[in-house]
Amino acid sequence: MTDDPFPRLGAWVKLPAPESVELLALAGFDFVVIDTEHGTIDIRTMSTMIGLARGCGIAPFVRVADTAPRDVQAPLDAGAAGLFVPQVDDAAAALDAVRATRFPPLGRRGASTSGRAGRWGLEALGDYLRTGNEEVRLVVQAESLEALSAIVEIGEVAGVDAVFIGPTDLAVSSGLRDDDRSLADLVAAAERRCAEHRITLGTTASGNAPALLDRGYDFLVLGADTTMLRQSGHALVSGARSDAPAVGR
Repeated sequence: MTDDPFPRLGAWVKLPAPESVELLALAGFDFVVIDTEHGTIDIRTMSTMIGLARGCGIAPFVRVADTAPRDVQAPLDAGAAGLFVPQVDDAAAALDAVRATRFPPLGRRGASTSGRAGRWGLEALGDYLRTGNEEVRLVVQAESLEALSAIVEIGEVAGVDAVFIGPTDLAVSSGLRDDDRSLADLVAAAERRCAEHRITLGTTASGNAPALLDRGYDFLVLGADTTMLRQSGHALVSGARSDAPAVGR
């Protein structure tokens, strides 16, 4: 587990276009999360995005769909800074995520220095193994009431670097609206427990980033490339139509 502070502000990348990563880097984001759980991004495009992000000085994370070797091996070999693993409900699931992403004896990740993570064969095996076990970050997503109640146990599993509260899936799985006061109280209690136990914590932000940072979150995902494109396009079109002279005057 690395002691370096987590990159602060990030964005989801859902479009299968490497240029999204470059644009987000130019916008000043600290990290991107290449979304292979909900995005339509294939392995080749993901690898290109990771290399581009590293070249642009922005940390490339990948959100995987599962912890099967086919899901975690490719992004790690391609040089991802870390993985986001969804639907981690308890310490046992967190431990399974650790084992999928760490080399033996900590886990079961397969080793090969021939990819970008091993500098295309230039990295000494010992350095490659150390980097994979100590510097690659593992972020587990708490997206259920069960996960909120066990958030300290999840965050204290050796090999877990951070916990990410996923508000959308949390609302769906709980059957509560995302603006329900009782759900907000449960999240606030989980935030306090993480602060007490010094667990690195992240979530998504929707115009409330300063307030979330004040509440103790260590890192935030501010939105997705798709959302930013839609919102910016809508603002441009709405502005042009509202300023245009009425037809027939």
